[in-house]
Amino acid sequence: MLALAVLHRCGVHLSASALRGTLRGLGLRWGRPRLAMPHKTDPAKARHQWLRAKAVVEAGPEAAILYADESRLQLFPLVRAIWQWLGQPVRIPTPGTHVTRALFGALDMRTGRWVYLVREGMRTDDFLAFLEHLLVVYPPESILMMVDNFSRHTAHAVGHWLTAHPRVQLYYLPKDCSHLNPVERIWLRLKNTLAANRLYGSMRLLLDTVEAFFTAMTPEQALTWATA
Repeated sequence: MLALAVLHRCGVHLSASALRGTLRGLGLRWGRPRLAMPHKTDPAKARHQWLRAKAVVEAGPEAAILYADESRLQLFPLVRAIWQWLGQPVRIPTPGTHVTRALFGALDMRTGRWVYLVREGMRTDDFLAFLEHLLVVYPPESILMMVDNFSRHTAHAVGHWLTAHPRVQLYYLPKDCSHLNPVERIWLRLKNTLAANRLYGSMRLLLDTVEAFFTAMTPEQALTWATA
């Protein structure tokens, strides 16, 4: 359609390859758009940010400063835009069953240490299991963890657990501000690398691939990707 518009308006005939080269030369790239959060402002945003900054300053150098988030891992392939031969569309096979797992992950912003846990679901009890896991990973230190306002993070059961485990403190990000959580970029890197346009034969194989990805991810890489 663009080639026809150039021909109609400018009288210049461009082949498909010439047109693609021209677009690249202009700094354009072909790809699939991403969804964006609605433009909303949490009236408590400044307060949340101040509380987080104050807590980090007062925590001292020995405390673990973590950002945490969850992501859903599915056997069904994630479809991403790719170049395809004209008349030869790529077909990505589907597994026939919709199998999912939940990934809970936390990034230590001081050291780049990455901790994650695989669970069957993404409920409050799964989040509590992740908190218990963090207590094992960080046995002596205080843990300050930044999370979003999802109900599994603000549930009464979580409040009771925090009261019984004062070594862990949760701080909530402003509403509709998922971009403030650097773990989101770790998930994006993982899925674009491993899951885009690929069908794994089983969930076990997919989980093994995820484990290999995180094992190879160095603390320096994690911090670089998280702050990109």
